[in-house]
Amino acid sequence: LKPVNLAFKSGEIHAIVGENGAGKSTLIKLLTGVMPRTSGDVIWEGKPEALATPHEAMALGINAVHQEVVLCRHLTVAANMFLGEENSRFGILQQRAMVKDAQKIIDGLGFDLPAHVMLGDLTIGQQQLIAAARATVRGTKFLIFDEPTAYLTRKEADQLFTLIRRLKGEGVTIIYISHRMEEV
Repeated sequence: LKPVNLAFKSGEIHAIVGENGAGKSTLIKLLTGVMPRTSGDVIWEGKPEALATPHEAMALGINAVHQEVVLCRHLTVAANMFLGEENSRFGILQQRAMVKDAQKIIDGLGFDLPAHVMLGDLTIGQQQLIAAARATVRGTKFLIFDEPTAYLTRKEADQLFTLIRRLKGEGVTIIYISHRMEEV
């Protein structure tokens, strides 16, 4: 990736368009702590940040929805929504509460998807919508969508675009990466 200077404000939507090999994926990895920077700085809310790990990035509110679904297909939709932040009481997972909470979030986003089924039972497009829904419940302030419509039907893509507009209205900064000019 060649040197780049980017500045974003809260609630903006930016598109990054480029051919394969242009550095889009590298940029995502740098911003989400997946790949270490070899030079340069990331200034977040006025302070330099290392972004050395994905956990650091997520703690700051930086998240990504990747083209390839990176969730656990052998777990329920609800378990995926709260993976790493499971609802438990006395060390026992509260499955019913997680399903109820996940369904409320999914319904609130306008997605007609069940929270109690195994993620692997959904289509790839539906799994992508769940990945987007999951990103919204983690205090996300800066959300990167990497080729998010690659596997979506037209209806699913419309639902995703509605979600993006809603997030913008809530002050979330969106980076939309695509090679499809008609989407940006």
